Amino acid sequence: MESTPQQESKKGARSLWIWVLVAFIVLITAWTTLIVIATKNQPEIIEIETP
Repeated sequence: MESTPQQESKKGARSLWIWVLVAFIVLITAWTTLIVIATKNQPEIIEIETP
């Protein structure tokens, strides 16, 4: 049984959505990692005297 062009385009669209989903997961993971590292390495708080 041969696949029709319509079935092949559905496979291609599904593959595209998988890549889009993977890209968003990678982006969310990168932002989460960046925020966690930033919160663990906060700079020292310096009190400023008011004049």
